Amino acid sequence: MASIVQFTQEYRIAISRICGAILILMILFSGPSFPGGDLRYLAVDVFAFILVIVAAFGRLWALAYISGHKTKDLITEGPYSMVRNPLYLFSLIGAVGIGLMTKNVLVFGVIVILFGLYYPFVIRAEENHLRVVHGESFDKYREKTPMFLPRASLFREPSHYTIDTRLFRRAFFSVMWFPLLFMALMVIERLHATGIIPVVLTVP
Repeated sequence: MASIVQFTQEYRIAISRICGAILILMILFSGPSFPGGDLRYLAVDVFAFILVIVAAFGRLWALAYISGHKTKDLITEGPYSMVRNPLYLFSLIGAVGIGLMTKNVLVFGVIVILFGLYYPFVIRAEENHLRVVHGESFDKYREKTPMFLPRASLFREPSHYTIDTRLFRRAFFSVMWFPLLFMALMVIERLHATGIIPVVLTVP
């Protein structure tokens, strides 16, 4: 278990890119699991869009609290007062939204399975690092704050908070990936419908 945690910590970016490339290929050449042109498509698109927007703004909210503080301070306010891993929580919400937008059972299942198998190790690796850096302070924070399911009753936020604006600017552009992916999926959907990109696999 420890070796897996260390491996995911060292190669997290590479693993994420490989998984992303596999998913892109699946999305490009596999079609929706149910026929389009009815209200179901519209309902799925609207719900998926809501999840994507929640994910983008949620991640931006969480990133604001660690901009300039991530390596030196234990962040326990704002979204971090309710849950220890708000970035991964909002990422999951966005991933579900993207998976729903594909309307593809196989793609949706792969996204959920990859997230469920991979990110627990990433979270454990990061929390091990926080324990080393912050010691007893992190242990106390860990005892009272849920790992992944927020507890709204714990919420607190300061009236003023200092951030590194340069890092926050980078964070702003990074969270745009979810809306951009949503728009890309809309384009791919049209390309499938017109036959420009062939649908090789359909999973009902």
